[in-house]
Amino acid sequence: MDGIVASPHWEWWLVFYFFLGGIAAGAYFMAALIELFGSDKDREVAKVAYYIAFPLIAICGILLILDLGRPERFWHLLVEAHTWQPMFKWWSPISIGSWAILLFSAFTFLSFVGVLAEDGRFGLGRFSKLARALHRGPPGLLFELAGAAVGFFVAAYTGVLLTASSQPWWRDSYLIGAMFLTSAASAGIAAMILLRWRSAPHRSIQKLEKADSYAIVLELLMIVAFLVSLGRLGLTFVGSSFGALVLVITVLLGLIVPLVLRFQPVFGPRSIVVSAILVLLGGFALRYAVLMAGQYLPQVAGG
Repeated sequence: MDGIVASPHWEWWLVFYFFLGGIAAGAYFMAALIELFGSDKDREVAKVAYYIAFPLIAICGILLILDLGRPERFWHLLVEAHTWQPMFKWWSPISIGSWAILLFSAFTFLSFVGVLAEDGRFGLGRFSKLARALHRGPPGLLFELAGAAVGFFVAAYTGVLLTASSQPWWRDSYLIGAMFLTSAASAGIAAMILLRWRSAPHRSIQKLEKADSYAIVLELLMIVAFLVSLGRLGLTFVGSSFGALVLVITVLLGLIVPLVLRFQPVFGPRSIVVSAILVLLGGFALRYAVLMAGQYLPQVAGG
């Protein structure tokens, strides 16, 4: 398998790629579930996911291209340079991820243009009937199922990419992908709540809060399982500044406090806003800590 064979020395923009990509995938996956199982009134919160998923994944694409040693050659990940034919390496996590992100970008773009047409923006209102077909009948069902599947994969992909590296801290746990998946779900739903808590039907927001609570509990369980799976290296992590960041910012402020606020809204109606912001802050801290710890902790542990 084409793994990463040396410390990649990823910088801050890769943290933002992990974070924004997680929000895009998590929100889009949740929106697809709403389309499949929610009511017509719930579509108001689903639409906000379609509005944000494509711009966010487009930013992620730019960040990935900038991170390449030769950014102008980014297309080499998708096309064979000599034959100009599409190139897919099923054994390479990077190749699989590149195609998955490209496919996810296509789904999010269609959904983005679709909601613009449905809302009559930028003169696209004449295509509103065609846009609604993406979410109605058998074609809409297939589109939503496929989009949900791709969003699900992209949400977990960044963690899988880390696991495929040669870095001891990343490769020693097979749970990074699952942990990032649950974190993407909680962060994506939190972003949807934050952007629609005033305008969407109250019942729809309540459903999102309930879904986010489940995602938060799963994320807590996955963080614990991830640390346990690391064995002694997990203790090294917990005792480091990266571990303190996860325990305080992600676990305490980003997961436990939002759960408490769901049952005890001490800030009144704005508790939902505080909760969503804290979930997003915790999701960012988790990705920063995992990404940076994987590059520095192995040297510390080895020393």
